[in-house]
Amino acid sequence: MNTFLNKISFRYLFRKGTKKLSSLTILTTLGIGIGTAVLIVVLSIMNGFERELQNRILGVIPHVTLEKENGFNELEKVVEELKEQPGVIDAAPHLSTQIVINNGNISKGVNLKGTSIDSEITIIPQNMMLGDMEDLKKGPNIILGEALAYDLNVVPGDRVKLLNINESNPLVGIPRIVSFEVSGIFSVGSEIDQSYALIDNNLFKKLIKPKNGEGIEIRVNDVLTARETGRDLARSLGSEGYIRLSSWDQLYGGLFRAVQLEKIMVSLLMSLILLVAIISLLISINNLIRTNEKEIAILRTMGYSKGQIQQIFLQLIFTVGVIGILIGNILGYLFASNITEFLLFLSQAFDISMLDVYYLDYFPSIVQIDQILLINVVTFFLLMLFGFIPARKAANTNPINIINHS
Repeated sequence: MNTFLNKISFRYLFRKGTKKLSSLTILTTLGIGIGTAVLIVVLSIMNGFERELQNRILGVIPHVTLEKENGFNELEKVVEELKEQPGVIDAAPHLSTQIVINNGNISKGVNLKGTSIDSEITIIPQNMMLGDMEDLKKGPNIILGEALAYDLNVVPGDRVKLLNINESNPLVGIPRIVSFEVSGIFSVGSEIDQSYALIDNNLFKKLIKPKNGEGIEIRVNDVLTARETGRDLARSLGSEGYIRLSSWDQLYGGLFRAVQLEKIMVSLLMSLILLVAIISLLISINNLIRTNEKEIAILRTMGYSKGQIQQIFLQLIFTVGVIGILIGNILGYLFASNITEFLLFLSQAFDISMLDVYYLDYFPSIVQIDQILLINVVTFFLLMLFGFIPARKAANTNPINIINHS
């Protein structure tokens, strides 16, 4: 494309006879920029919430659980072997069951785990609000999730009862009831807080008397392939006989699939803003072509080909699109990286609470460069694809008809 046609293309960015950017240039560039920025921010926030959900749920529950009838022989040796396997972060003995917890007239079903400070490989020790994991060794003590303690209306020092419905007193036929003192409360900021309790592993064995002894809980590097990793680990223990495998996705797979679906749907909805901006640009280019038909006709009579005329407007669309995308990247990255500070500013400025509705005091946001690149590529592709419509119209302008109607 020669220098003369370049000048014509860039001249359309400005008002006629001035060096000021035209409203077409400003509005369409801002439209594409804002649409790109909104999509980047929305995806970054969804990434952040997804990561928080993973950390706060998968940080507590086992990624993979292995159980064997009559228990594992040389359990500690097996655990150490599993720790050395590829893809494994950590492993530990596992004791867990469903049980009823009671305080006065309030009863709830909970997931009871037998553990100790030495064997706990979850994030619970780092999220203790009151008390300490060490207290479990000091007697019949129990640690509750924050929401569970609230529902039971108990605090450290109060007592609760555990009802083992699987082991009844043969004389009177009622469940075995054992009293525990609440020694601590933890909070990981998820639904785990509503249905999770911990007692000492030795007390667990006395209360529940698991038929198959202790299982093994495993944390893996890639939670999305936890089941496949678990199968490989079970096969590596082939001499142990039949091993029952369970993974986190059996309980929470539906939740995380729903989060993924929500992420896709929200992204598609936000993409409509960007699509509207692209369509607005094309409409503006189409109006520009109509108002400059005479100039286009003159260029055609001067010998410029249809392809060269088409390149003028494609270059115009390219320039506006690239500038808009760059502006969107900058705005999107800055906003997504500082969204908590921005929301706190709005809260103070308008005296409203914007963060108290969630269990976090910050807005999680993770900017992923690959997502930004994908947004840029798709936006640019759509711009140039739809841009051929007005550009082709300009190229097919018949100079004879234009001159005759002048």
